[in-house]
Amino acid sequence: MTDRTQAARTACLMTGMADHIGADLGAALADGRLSQDEHMAMVARCRDCTKPDACILWMIDHDHAEAAPDYCLNGERLGTLR
Repeated sequence: MTDRTQAARTACLMTGMADHIGADLGAALADGRLSQDEHMAMVARCRDCTKPDACILWMIDHDHAEAAPDYCLNGERLGTLR
């Protein structure tokens, strides 16, 4: 997988997880609850995840959830951004 493809996949997974639990990353960035540096750190954590396939399957099975799955490396922070 190319770096560009990996970056796009990571962005889709993280944004998808945020959407599924009701966290608006764009709004959080705009209103200062999430800094650009922290956003980039979250993207890096997502890229390092060893369970992207489980993440995809979880999102297929959950249209909306109160929290990200336990294995989500950004789950806690996404929860605070809800």
